[in-house]
Amino acid sequence: MDKLNDEDRAIFAILADYLIPEYGNKPAPTAVGVHKDLLDKVLAVRPDLSTDFLRGVRFCSDKDVSEALNALNKDDRIAFDAITLVASGGYLMSETVREAMGYPGQVPAPYDPHETPEYMTNGMLERVTMRGPIYRPTPKSESD
Repeated sequence: MDKLNDEDRAIFAILADYLIPEYGNKPAPTAVGVHKDLLDKVLAVRPDLSTDFLRGVRFCSDKDVSEALNALNKDDRIAFDAITLVASGGYLMSETVREAMGYPGQVPAPYDPHETPEYMTNGMLERVTMRGPIYRPTPKSESD
């Protein structure tokens, strides 16, 4: 894989701001550094995205953002998906963004293995129980 350079980061910054525009109290991706440290963090966690991400970013170089992203979506969906995943993943890794969204991040949920779950007693499963079992036979293969 080629190394990520400053031009790649600048192109990605434009793409990320286009994909996730600033809105209300939600900052633009470049305002939280999605093209800087957060990009490095995402690619460190998902190195399998690097090649497709770079191919997509470099395809978009010197092109109209909308036309380039639409072309990627149509002709190279894997690169398009890598760019959008890296942009959204990096954006949501930002503490500023999570605070603006009111999302505290992953928090532990209390669980008591000896307590009966509410869905067992509040009638949610009654319709399923009354319906009875549903079984669809698996189609036979030609080798059977």
